[in-house]
Amino acid sequence: MKMSAKTLLTTLLLSAAFVVPGVAMPSAGTMERHVPHMRGHFPIRFAEPDRQFVATHGQKPIKPGSGHKLVLLDPNYKIVDAPDADPSIYGTRVFGINESGQLSGQYVDSAGAFHAFLATPNGGNFDFTTFTVNGNDTFIGYVNDKGAVDGSYVDNDTGIENSWYRSEKGKITAIQLPDGPNGSFGQWLNNKGTLVGCYIDVNGTYHTYLRPKNGSLTELADADNSGTGDGQGTCGVTINDAGEISGAIMDGNDVSHGFVRSPAGVYTQIDIPGAGTGPFQGTTAVETDEKGWVSGQYIDSNDVFHGFICDSSDCSNTFISVDAPDAGTGSGQGTVAVEHREAGWSVGEYIDSSDVYHGYFRKKNGKITEFDAPGAGDQGTYTVFSSNRDHQIAGTFKDENGIRHGFIRNP
Repeated sequence: MKMSAKTLLTTLLLSAAFVVPGVAMPSAGTMERHVPHMRGHFPIRFAEPDRQFVATHGQKPIKPGSGHKLVLLDPNYKIVDAPDADPSIYGTRVFGINESGQLSGQYVDSAGAFHAFLATPNGGNFDFTTFTVNGNDTFIGYVNDKGAVDGSYVDNDTGIENSWYRSEKGKITAIQLPDGPNGSFGQWLNNKGTLVGCYIDVNGTYHTYLRPKNGSLTELADADNSGTGDGQGTCGVTINDAGEISGAIMDGNDVSHGFVRSPAGVYTQIDIPGAGTGPFQGTTAVETDEKGWVSGQYIDSNDVFHGFICDSSDCSNTFISVDAPDAGTGSGQGTVAVEHREAGWSVGEYIDSSDVYHGYFRKKNGKITEFDAPGAGDQGTYTVFSSNRDHQIAGTFKDENGIRHGFIRNP
């Protein structure tokens, strides 16, 4: 079976090993990436292994039926496991949490197939709604505040990954871009129902598309500095309710530059001072809020990650570098792209000097609190993607057997 486009092309963010042309690919256990995931060199948010990777169980062989039984040690955490997830293969991965506490995520069943789900709070537990697109592996993204969600699925006939959208009423629409023969993937869905995503053309170059709630598709013009080669181009990561898009430009030298695109189509390039200028270094803008503040990450000349928050009108002078106190300072270590909330609240991940992942949140006053979900094994708190205005934090950790579990961290 072919690897998904996400797996083949994910190469830059959150790994001690960078995949560079001419260099051997890493093992299956190191292929997964985190937010915002550079696919080829580009930011995607939800990279996952295909069934072949799932069958190898990452870096550690796992015996059938050996799934770890969690003991909840901290009442501030809620562990989330999809009912049909096989506890010995992959487990459950949680991506997003909306303002009502609804979760988006995915799991792998006993046959090795990926399924998307929404988990709706109900009396201290969750009601799970599970779905697949066209009966094949289905990956999910974030859930907006109305319960609509997007993601990608693997086409049965071609093995290529393409986008899908599920409305708040439950209608699923598969999406294929006219100029995207090498696939597409949804990135972010705002509260007006507008989806931003990326598609890959015949040359392997990335471009951004928009799909408003009425279902029309618009392929957006690239930013001026975009490269035109394989793994280069322009890729939108998020869209706010005002229609501003943030994302990354990969130029002809494989250097990344952040951007914000106005609803009128004007691109503002963002290069954080201190970002490296070598291949696979640079700046990625992950999120822009309704007030024009942008969050993301930059990779310096030593290949160390740093988060940032800035005013998009003057990022060179207003940026705040976000570095967790215990983040490592070696290549492929550091602090990963933050998600910015109101009043300076932000969340993300950091990689310590032993290449172990941990979560953190940052308050308006700049204080950073580091955390790990109870039950996390030696790979730590695997991903921290999302929070809401109640400061609930959603993410995923791996237990000592390498099996994923979702979690909510309550304030």
